Amino acid sequence: MNVIGYVRVSTQGQVKDGYSLSYQQDEIQSYCEQQGWHLDHVFTDEGISGAKVDEEALEVEREGFQDMLTYVSSHKVDYVVVLNTSRLWRSDIVKVLVHRELKKRNIDIRSIEQPTYSIFKKDPSDFLINGLM
Repeated sequence: MNVIGYVRVSTQGQVKDGYSLSYQQDEIQSYCEQQGWHLDHVFTDEGISGAKVDEEALEVEREGFQDMLTYVSSHKVDYVVVLNTSRLWRSDIVKVLVHRELKKRNIDIRSIEQPTYSIFKKDPSDFLINGLM
């Protein structure tokens, strides 16, 4: 499996509540080791909201996220591993953009805290739970 990780923290409160960048990276590394996967790279955004988007251009305005998209455009990647999907998006617009970009490349998301989540699965309960989070 070709696997990359993505971590993001937007506030000091998230760091105090257990979502620090290093915590997320450690959890992703441990998860990949348990799965027998090699983690190629972890992309990082620090101090940036998961809802930050250029609505006119329909682009996610996060440098680490953009670096990840550049990487997947030139490397074979099977999964993006995150602690929680809220690290990738915090708004419906960003969620749609993330799904669009990853589906184009047949890349799925593996969320440690949401183990049944898949961007290719059409499960209404996953949709509801993910929307609530």
